[in-house]
Amino acid sequence: MNDEFDEFFYESGDEQDPLEMAQIAFQRNELAEAVEYAEAWLEEHPLDVEALHVCALACAGLGDDAKALALYRKALSLAPGHGLLHHNIGALLEKRKHYDQSLHHLRQAMALQPDFPETYINLGNVLDAMGQGEEALRMYREALRRLPDTADVYFNLGCTLNRLGRFQEALASFRTVLTSEPGSAAALNGQGLALAGLGRGDEAVAALSAAVEVAPEAPLYRYNRALALRSRNRLQDALDDLDEVLRIDPCFLEAFLQKAEIFQILERWQESRRMLAAAEECYPAHPDILCCRGLLLKNQGSVDDALAALNQSLEKAPDHRKALSLKGLLLMEMGSLEEAVSCFNRVLEQGDNPDIAYRRACIYARQGQIRKAAQSLGQAAARDPGKLLAAKTDEAFDAVRETPSFRRLFKKFHLL
Repeated sequence: MNDEFDEFFYESGDEQDPLEMAQIAFQRNELAEAVEYAEAWLEEHPLDVEALHVCALACAGLGDDAKALALYRKALSLAPGHGLLHHNIGALLEKRKHYDQSLHHLRQAMALQPDFPETYINLGNVLDAMGQGEEALRMYREALRRLPDTADVYFNLGCTLNRLGRFQEALASFRTVLTSEPGSAAALNGQGLALAGLGRGDEAVAALSAAVEVAPEAPLYRYNRALALRSRNRLQDALDDLDEVLRIDPCFLEAFLQKAEIFQILERWQESRRMLAAAEECYPAHPDILCCRGLLLKNQGSVDDALAALNQSLEKAPDHRKALSLKGLLLMEMGSLEEAVSCFNRVLEQGDNPDIAYRRACIYARQGQIRKAAQSLGQAAARDPGKLLAAKTDEAFDAVRETPSFRRLFKKFHLL
């Protein structure tokens, strides 16, 4: 955020006013001194926009976000057409996760200074955080038009593409980063996630192992490698990584939950329960822990207790996708098909999920709702063509498989 002061040049002299001293101190990263000089100037010149700006930047650098925001807002009240002010307050609001306000100021900055690449980068970050991934990609590409071959932008682009499930494109972005920064642990991690999404599990483990080697004390990279190892059925290796994650960060919630789930796969029920109890010491009554407890009870055949745990999770987080998915599966097994469909619909309203779309198609097929069954199966197959292959032998579709709707669907995917 210091780049905006590159336009200032100072000549040495016997005397410099406090504003000049504030600007020089800021450039040298002497932030406390910058604030002191700026405030001295503002005592005599309280409406000086550039002094307010420098003081805000220095306060933000010192972590005094509240004071920085107040200074930015005062400066903007005096100079509402100051593009750099809009950008910098937008960046600070992004850091504080005030995304709607950040978006407003960053769009103002873009309109006022359309060739400032940092604005597009920050806009991409905000839009991605708000779940508007496609628009975020457009912003990152606009930034790259102005700053070609910038590794940081390609990294952000890759992360967004991974979240959108566009793994091949994400892989290309991370490879671009690694061409210029071959030792980037973050890019190796992103590459590993993209490879995992493409089903290239062994390559994913290798990329994530490289990230761990570069940054052995970063718990996220070990955690992601544990997920990749679990997908390769290397369960003990995954448990070893998760143990290391919890050594580094003793309250890493997802590591507790992954260990609990792996212990369930291994039918080590007591150890799974102990993991959930340990997680609750850090996060009492957390909806994710309640959901995992529901999975444990389901796997042990305690259906009523599992439903109770899932309902407790959903009381705390009504849109919890995993809890809704598990509840729907339990209700489906119990024959409560309408309630199951309601759960599945709530999951799918939040985004594509081929497994849940497939389950919903199974229910519709059993109910004889042929068109709905074909539509839901088509939705599943659009993200995972293997679901259509499964439907060719799944008895749930026996009564509808030869109907025109299903034959058209199979033909569309070249399975007839």
